[in-house]
Amino acid sequence: MADRHDIVVGSVLIDTLVYADGSRREDVIGGAGLYALAGAALFASSPILVTGTGADMAKTYGPWLARNRLAEIGLRIGDPHTPRNILTYIDEHTRTEKPVFGDDHFERLAPTAEDIGRVIGKARSIYLFRNTEAAIWQGIAELKRQHDVTLLWEISLDACTPQERPRVEALLQIADAFSINIDEAALIFRTHDVGRLTEALRQLPVATTFLRSGRRGSFVVTRDETFFVPSLPVEPLDVTGGGNAYSGAALVGLAEGRSPAVAGAMGSVAASFAIRQFGPPEAGSAAIRAEAQRELARLIPEIKEGVRS
Repeated sequence: MADRHDIVVGSVLIDTLVYADGSRREDVIGGAGLYALAGAALFASSPILVTGTGADMAKTYGPWLARNRLAEIGLRIGDPHTPRNILTYIDEHTRTEKPVFGDDHFERLAPTAEDIGRVIGKARSIYLFRNTEAAIWQGIAELKRQHDVTLLWEISLDACTPQERPRVEALLQIADAFSINIDEAALIFRTHDVGRLTEALRQLPVATTFLRSGRRGSFVVTRDETFFVPSLPVEPLDVTGGGNAYSGAALVGLAEGRSPAVAGAMGSVAASFAIRQFGPPEAGSAAIRAEAQRELARLIPEIKEGVRS
């Protein structure tokens, strides 16, 4: 394992997908943690997933980890069952989520700062999918003081309200990068206008923000510049997890010292891999990683400076 590894902090879920036409798909592995791990693994050799999980992981997503040669050392077995979710799609853009084993079970297995601390070692970066919960952020702040790591926060939907904005801005002083999709940003800043959103994001106390906009592409916002990164022309099979994969790959780019715009292009490539199938992509083979690098090389010349509406 490389000395400077990347840590991915987020839950793993086993999903049942229920579509508007009544059809359904059972036992799809996923969750923000697993998709972000896949995105990171496309560009880094040794990302480590940190989460609480069930003893049944050997039969659920454990085989995926093994196929992709990804370590289990960041997993905390805290229950017989890995969390399961029922995702009901109302339409292409709207869905509901219901935890099968209840909210208490989900919270008990949510990753903690203590989980991160057990594997942080010589890590170079941390991806965190979370809301504004104080307990984990207090631990994250202490870990940042103790370790030289790049922190990317991908905000969860439940923290995206105007009322949470002061708390979000305070927590971004701890982070090095921020990832948010355009609908989430609109909830916080009360506008869908890209120009107004990018200007609001530029004022945040964080060096880089990735504003994801699905098939339109993404906007990479720094204090001085905004870049537009187009999406790759992929016909999606399931868009679940595309944003998480984007964020995991973008973090690797920043941790490697790439420019924010190139990190965003890495995210766009990872998102395109994530949405080609149900569940996270196979990301551990040399062939897949080589393909990701080829896609990245094709995408970089298409990055444009300035806002594209």
